[in-house]
Amino acid sequence: MQKMTVYLDTETTGLSPPRDEILEIGILDDQGRVLVDSLVRPVNHRMWSGAQAIHGISPADVANAPTLDELRSGIIEAVKGREVVIYNALFDTRFLPAELEYAAEIQCCMLPFAKVYGEWNDYRQNYKWQKLATAASYVGYQWPASAHRAIEDCKATRAVWQYLSHMN
Repeated sequence: MQKMTVYLDTETTGLSPPRDEILEIGILDDQGRVLVDSLVRPVNHRMWSGAQAIHGISPADVANAPTLDELRSGIIEAVKGREVVIYNALFDTRFLPAELEYAAEIQCCMLPFAKVYGEWNDYRQNYKWQKLATAASYVGYQWPASAHRAIEDCKATRAVWQYLSHMN
């Protein structure tokens, strides 16, 4: 029996958990159904101008959003027993360690795509990691909305993962 696959993405106040926090989370299933799509109100941050310049999520946007604690059971339900595909799993898994313990498996989409893209990094002696926008463009994915919003990034990750899966 094939395990169900879901795609997860987060937008955050910065790059370093636990200091930084999630501002938005999206989880999409393999058929494109949205399982979780929510802004998240951080409990320790009031401003994140650097991150806001990238994803556009302002403090006002999340002022009335649920906290991660309030969303936790829905996140666990969405990933429980499933293969969870994340474009940069090394990043997102650090923000959701307890929730992702319930996943059957976690896959990073970025690493196999880097190999397919084939840009070698002599210094690191591996394939250069590519941005999700590069990967999405490579597989012919057309963004229906702006990148750097969780559910839209989930859709792009799904397209890249399906492309990679059909290569084998």
